Amino acid sequence: MNLGQLECPIDELIADDLSLSLEEAEAISVSWYEQKPNHWIFQVIFKENQGNLFREKITEFFSEKGLPIPEITENTTIDKDWRTSVYRDFPPLRIGRFYIYGAHVQEAPPANLIPLHIEAATAFGSGQHESTEGCLTALSLLADQQAFSHPLDMGCGSGILALAMAALWKVPVLACDNDPEAVRVTLENGQKNSLGHFIDAEVSEGFSALKNKVFDIITANILADPLCQMAEDLSRALTPGGFVVLSGLLDRQVEDVVRAYKKVEINLDKQISIRGWSTLILRKEKNE
Repeated sequence: MNLGQLECPIDELIADDLSLSLEEAEAISVSWYEQKPNHWIFQVIFKENQGNLFREKITEFFSEKGLPIPEITENTTIDKDWRTSVYRDFPPLRIGRFYIYGAHVQEAPPANLIPLHIEAATAFGSGQHESTEGCLTALSLLADQQAFSHPLDMGCGSGILALAMAALWKVPVLACDNDPEAVRVTLENGQKNSLGHFIDAEVSEGFSALKNKVFDIITANILADPLCQMAEDLSRALTPGGFVVLSGLLDRQVEDVVRAYKKVEINLDKQISIRGWSTLILRKEKNE
């Protein structure tokens, strides 16, 4: 399968909004970069034959905002190994207690950090995005406070958060996603990191397949709206006094998410903000 690419000039201040407007279309990658001082380019990479879909959505976005429609250029399709070429030159990441690296990294991991080998893949979560960085930072902070015995990674993507929890607490971790490809990649990454014996991954639309299982820590790096929608289900699956790490939301969406979880007796403990993206640590009220 080849991939297509669309680009258009954009004001950096509305790039986040355009990115969010494309979420349901399931782009392979959405990003923006400064081509020259104060001249930003918005880029969408997608599966072949989706060019018209994304062109229409970009046009619709600008029209709804009453802005001039920018020139949208469609480049020659690029090879399916795009992810590999993009990530090959990325340096390893040091985030909290973790050292995230790809196969191209030759030096030995630092002795004081937990190494996690994560390659570019068809599932989200390589540590590069601010939301993943925030989650790994949050787990590192929680590990300073206590240990957990029943973790859940909801919307696992690459499984990076499930692997992080397994590595921190050496306990079985359940990872769920509504995408079978994410489940496959998570299990593969578990084996690659010698953590496969701790990782159980399964396909689930939200909490539908969990059958009354309960957990003492739940991570969910998804998006603001789905996080709000699953608040009640998540609360039922969380033990009293248990912790939640939520991410995939912009700073301006924090208030809505916090309000949704307060209604189900899960209260904000800490907010981590990284370049406009927030990760929330929350805790469920204990029974009297």
